[in-house]
Amino acid sequence: MTNIPLVLLLGIISTIQTHLAKALERQGIEVFDQIKAKLQRNGLPVEGGLKKPVIYTMGLILNNTLFIWSTLAQPYGPPALFSSVFGIGLVFLMVYASTVLKEQINRREIAGAAAIILGTLAIGYENITRATTLDRFNMNLTSFFLALSAWLTFSIVFIVIANRSRDLRLIAVAFGLLSGGLGSLDPFLKGVGQNYGGQSGILPSNVLGGVIFASSFVIGFLAFLVTQIGFAKKVRASLLVPAYNAAFIALPVFWQLILLPDYHLTWLTLASLGLILYGVSAIGAVGRRHRHTGT
Repeated sequence: MTNIPLVLLLGIISTIQTHLAKALERQGIEVFDQIKAKLQRNGLPVEGGLKKPVIYTMGLILNNTLFIWSTLAQPYGPPALFSSVFGIGLVFLMVYASTVLKEQINRREIAGAAAIILGTLAIGYENITRATTLDRFNMNLTSFFLALSAWLTFSIVFIVIANRSRDLRLIAVAFGLLSGGLGSLDPFLKGVGQNYGGQSGILPSNVLGGVIFASSFVIGFLAFLVTQIGFAKKVRASLLVPAYNAAFIALPVFWQLILLPDYHLTWLTLASLGLILYGVSAIGAVGRRHRHTGT
């Protein structure tokens, strides 16, 4: 049974919580540097006390309770409907990064964020108008996992190239795309598991659906882990997260081509994806190099 308003509401709650979690994690990630500094200083007090560890812990709690919203949403609409509103949280992140994290947000990056948001809303509109015809899964799992393997291989190669370049902007985009792609699989696999066998529900109706559903939690954790590695490399949250958003929004569109027999690309889909990809480029990940000097 399709319930468009409920899916969109849960998607909006999820994206706000996700962006807040990532902002807090980025703000608190320096706790690891504090521990290292304390060891190097032979036990001298670490500047900042417990403030940043507490902030980081709050981010962890928010991040690891996100599954609630996608679990509740997937029986009532296709995965891309839930993920289509994800770019809305980017507005919150840009404000938070500027006012709290004191990151400089230039006009080009604002334009890129606006393009991602506009593309997100367009995909959301398309999913709303087509949601009633997109609630039947074909379950072509072989083709799905082949496509998934190809994407994962590309993402890993991209990360290796980015790390070798030592360009913090390129590293931010590489880690953002991988973690966002993994993050998009979390609600998607939940939806597959909950709908496998022809019955929709909060919990899967058969063993294979249960396995797929359970695997989504592992994928969600990997998305979280990749994000933390990216933040530990001192990349800017305002660069990594838009890349995360682009993958989180765009990839479910292609997964639906495989698993939803009634789904097909339209000019609006392609235009929306073009805006999102432009947004990732416009935030400055390509063309301006900031070398990582290390410590």
